[in-house]
Amino acid sequence: MSQSQWRWCSKDQTLFFAGNAVCPAGGVHNHTASGDYSLVQNGTGQNNWKWCKKCQVLSYAANAIGVCSQGGQHDVSSSGNYILSNDRPGGQEGWKWCNKCQGLGFSGANTPGPCQKGGQHDYSGSGLYALSIDGRPPGGQDQWRWCNKCNLLAFDGNTHCTAGGAHISVGSGLYVLWLNDTTNNGQDNWRWCNKCYGLAYGGNPSPGPCIQGGTHDHAGSGNYKLQINAGEPAGFQNKWAWCSKCQLLWYSGNGQARCPQGPLTYHDKNGSGDYSLRQSSGV
Repeated sequence: MSQSQWRWCSKDQTLFFAGNAVCPAGGVHNHTASGDYSLVQNGTGQNNWKWCKKCQVLSYAANAIGVCSQGGQHDVSSSGNYILSNDRPGGQEGWKWCNKCQGLGFSGANTPGPCQKGGQHDYSGSGLYALSIDGRPPGGQDQWRWCNKCNLLAFDGNTHCTAGGAHISVGSGLYVLWLNDTTNNGQDNWRWCNKCYGLAYGGNPSPGPCIQGGTHDHAGSGNYKLQINAGEPAGFQNKWAWCSKCQLLWYSGNGQARCPQGPLTYHDKNGSGDYSLRQSSGV
């Protein structure tokens, strides 16, 4: 079988799994065209905006708990209290509340976007909110991103990047990996790390250092198989390499990239084969 929703991180060049947050448009949220939004939990404005730990979206919780695309209602039990305002100088305007799913959606898109309660988002009755984008204005919790499929704002900061913060998939294609596959040729024993979300080789004595501390943790991972030393067949991208220091898979076509072995350490592809990953046209 195969598994999609793997993305390239533009910061540390590694491959990471981005397939946990279910999108009402189907599949998972796609943040590849989004800026980096920041939300505050203090100051003036409208509070009671909450994060759902199931689908990752931001929704207004003062009226009712909205419908979640993961099933049932949003689970906001672990959320802080976010405050939104229409007065964020330098921020991006055009954000509105959907009176059906309670989510925050971008109204400047071509369509309102599919709603978690069915049909399209309905922004009637909403005020106009402005969000900090790419540090303008500064402050707050970043790694909130716009999904270009459903138009909702969702948190994308659950992964951990060697270059700091969370992985960023802006500019990435969609990669598909063979999972628990016995038919295709390739090298198996590649494993997902449940701490940093990266793909690391599990066939050596040490799992490799993880940016989250300690070593990679492969508990819960399937057995992934990668095509090796096959060039660049149609639909595939080569120049992916194994790092002998941290065991992670990384894209070597852009030069040096940070390795979690140390603050001044870079990935090392010595001893690595040339891995090719299948790319998908889906989202």
